[in-house]
Amino acid sequence: MKNYIYILALLMLAGMAACSQKLDTTIKIENHEMKKNTQQSSDNRLAVMTEGKEKMETVWLKEKALYQFEAVADEFEYTVFLFADDEQSRLKEAPSDNANKGEQLYTGHYSMYLAEKDSTVAYKQEVLEQKGELTFSSSAVQAYPLNLGKNTVIAVIDKESHPNFYFIDKGEIKEIQQSESILPIVGTKVKAVNQKFIQTAHLVGGEDWIFTTWGFDKEAMVLYKHDETQVEEQEGEKWYKLWNEKSEYFFPFLNIELTSEVLEKAKQGIPLGSPYPIGTSISNIKKSNPHYIDEGRDAIDVPYVSYPEITYYFEEATGIVNAVSIPGERLKTTLTNVKKLFGTPQQEIDKGEGKLAVYLADKYSIEILTDKEGKVKQMFLRKK
Repeated sequence: MKNYIYILALLMLAGMAACSQKLDTTIKIENHEMKKNTQQSSDNRLAVMTEGKEKMETVWLKEKALYQFEAVADEFEYTVFLFADDEQSRLKEAPSDNANKGEQLYTGHYSMYLAEKDSTVAYKQEVLEQKGELTFSSSAVQAYPLNLGKNTVIAVIDKESHPNFYFIDKGEIKEIQQSESILPIVGTKVKAVNQKFIQTAHLVGGEDWIFTTWGFDKEAMVLYKHDETQVEEQEGEKWYKLWNEKSEYFFPFLNIELTSEVLEKAKQGIPLGSPYPIGTSISNIKKSNPHYIDEGRDAIDVPYVSYPEITYYFEEATGIVNAVSIPGERLKTTLTNVKKLFGTPQQEIDKGEGKLAVYLADKYSIEILTDKEGKVKQMFLRKK
């Protein structure tokens, strides 16, 4: 009897093992099929839509196109060409905002051609047809890519200095709509900022400068205004000169929300809007982010390194950062709002052109400098 029970138990265990093995095999097969289906779905995506589109050899376009550049979208790599069958060239007879006298101008009904990278064939896109005749100057770059993260926005600047933006969606180049019209820009330059935003610079009435920052909603295919700052006359011209001359430079824009947590972080020496706490070596910061726009000494002979969004002050002997400042454009707030969050400052000093409010945070102090109207111009975090 005992032998019978023993044999029965062995048979049950064997059956369970077989079922377990079968179940495991089934799961592996199902997982394999899921991966296979996902791969097939990815492989079945067309990099470039070809149906009903004229095609042209890329080797020919590389010689004849007025512009060509690389772009990425939906994990595909592309080459974009700008070409017109009826392109004509002439010398500029009189100077204008975008071209000097004697410069070569190219005019025609241009089209974009889209090719998967290293492909021998490119396909004509209809997106520029409604723009009619376009004119480009030999001395200015009027069509170029703007890299926003893993995707590329294409900018084309017309002869009236209006920027038009395009995006590769499901294998076709489509125009990006704008939530509101964009003013004519100065020159032909538009910048990509922080992998997320586009920034434009405008001169209004020949005096004041406007720096506008745009966000891109990929799903809705819309460019929306994120922030805008107007800077008067000489100050604006100074900002624009920096903006125009240094590729890594951009105008500071609203990207920080002032909250009550700022005081708690300040007690740990962590500045608002920076990954580097007080006490970091300036050489490590420069190594990590080599695209600073300026370095030198301030009005009281303190050495600094300046980035578009933050300035680091450091001890000359050790190179250790002991203070930082951020521009008020990143906050777009007032001293009144600051007091609502932080309470009454330990000190409030009249500086003639504005006020200086000081809050204490253990071993550190937060200093807020305002203009006459009470708008925050700069915020400092210093080690006491």
